[in-house]
Amino acid sequence: MKRKRGFRAFCGTFLALTVFFAGQPVQPRAQAFSDVPSGIWYAAAVEDLVDRGIMKGKDPDTFAPQGDVTRAEFVTMLARTALGEGELNEYNYKGPFSDVWAQGWANKYINWVSEAGITSGAGGGRFNPDRLVTRQDMAVLIVNYANAMGLELPAVRPPRSFKDGGSISSYAKSAVDKCSRAGVINGDDNGNFRPGGYATRAEAASMYSRFLSAAQSAGYDITRKRMNGTAITAVHFDPYDYDAYVGLGRDNVHGAEGAPSLFDRVGAKIAVNAAFFDFDSYEPYGTIVDAGRIITTYNQFSPAKTSIVMDFDGRFSIENFSTDISAKLCKPDGTETSAAQLGVNRYPAHSGDGTRLIYTSDWGERLGFSAKYAAVVSEDGTVLDVYRDSDVTIPYHGYVLAQRGPRQYDNFLPKVEEGDYIELDTYYNGSSTQDIYLAIGVGPKLVQHGSAYGDSGTYADEGLSSIGGYGDARRVCIGVRYDGSLVILTAYASLPELSSIMVAMGCESAVNLDGGGSTNLYVNGRWLYGPTDRALNSVLYFK
Repeated sequence: MKRKRGFRAFCGTFLALTVFFAGQPVQPRAQAFSDVPSGIWYAAAVEDLVDRGIMKGKDPDTFAPQGDVTRAEFVTMLARTALGEGELNEYNYKGPFSDVWAQGWANKYINWVSEAGITSGAGGGRFNPDRLVTRQDMAVLIVNYANAMGLELPAVRPPRSFKDGGSISSYAKSAVDKCSRAGVINGDDNGNFRPGGYATRAEAASMYSRFLSAAQSAGYDITRKRMNGTAITAVHFDPYDYDAYVGLGRDNVHGAEGAPSLFDRVGAKIAVNAAFFDFDSYEPYGTIVDAGRIITTYNQFSPAKTSIVMDFDGRFSIENFSTDISAKLCKPDGTETSAAQLGVNRYPAHSGDGTRLIYTSDWGERLGFSAKYAAVVSEDGTVLDVYRDSDVTIPYHGYVLAQRGPRQYDNFLPKVEEGDYIELDTYYNGSSTQDIYLAIGVGPKLVQHGSAYGDSGTYADEGLSSIGGYGDARRVCIGVRYDGSLVILTAYASLPELSSIMVAMGCESAVNLDGGGSTNLYVNGRWLYGPTDRALNSVLYFK
């Protein structure tokens, strides 16, 4: 259910450009380096990168255009594109490479590209920071950076065969081709690429400036940085640019399916694991609504339990509500009988449980238990069949209204007969909107009215006192920013830390999702976290 918006869509595009260069120091125009003649082929690129704070001169007066570029110097350019120097100072720690000195000038830049997954080094626990970077490795690093940061390199020209294409290493062929087709790299006057050759500073500046001009937002922004020592990975996007859905494992309320299979099957572009669930039954601990249809209800701890909600206009919010479903039985003679507090697609607590429950095809083909009373109801509310002490087949369209055990003074289901009419009514008690298109009960709440929210008392109120909120763990959350855009973020943190991070990310409200072994965050064919081994019950996805 995609909702397009004019002004906000424009703002989203502007925001993408703003975020892409967020944190870059504001600098004056490039200095008039004595060794960069005005109008020379690389002058504009040097000016571009110096003005952005991505490259610097060798000293105040010279750029050294014919100088070499080391691996450390090139990844520094990548890091400075993504983050400002203040943010990069979070990476001043001893990293994973034995040949990168913790006090060295390039340490923080190398740590960032390593943590962002752009490079794993040169092998053997080394980075080789002072080794000159080859032209083919620059292409690989540029493509890896684009992938890590959610940028696209559109093909603007056909594939090109370099005369020395056979010398391009197998690991670099795809990256070289992508950069070539995007207009980022060119061959020399003889049609060679010189993959193992070394680029001068002028060549590196020209190549990288062309990359920045060619790179486009893929419709979302990815953030990879540290905040107060905590490494975060987040995707930020405008939900109005997508259709939003809830996906169920094996398309079943109590289904279990691995994240790669589930995300691929539903065709997700952005996806994250959703509701908590019972490890034994795989039933979700939360009300789920998809396309305006209630998939399952869970009113325990409600309305304290928090849900991520989208209305029929595509607006997201975070709500606390219980789902009140009532039924009215209408007889042909005009008499009516009412019943309240119906549930949806939940297994009865025990054989004597008299709760009235609605079962749809999301539950499965049959109830899976012998119902004391059951009525098969069509989509328009007409009772098609009634059963006693029987398991019942669930229609693909319509539903079964059943109770497993008897109720004292029961005057509803025992009275239902074929040809009667049942009218259902739903009220989301506590929600700011009744116009709910999508909802997933999760929790606990992390941000409310733009401020950090939650403590042991609120976690307990939501039925999550055992979540270990004050200990560090792998967690994932979703937040709604003031402009209506969404942030989905994963970090190894405590819930209070996560609350502070989501406030710093500009969220007006935010809520924790199922974390730990369930954590999976997927964007456009790439895993920002995961895939994990645990099968999932439900996911929130956008396509």
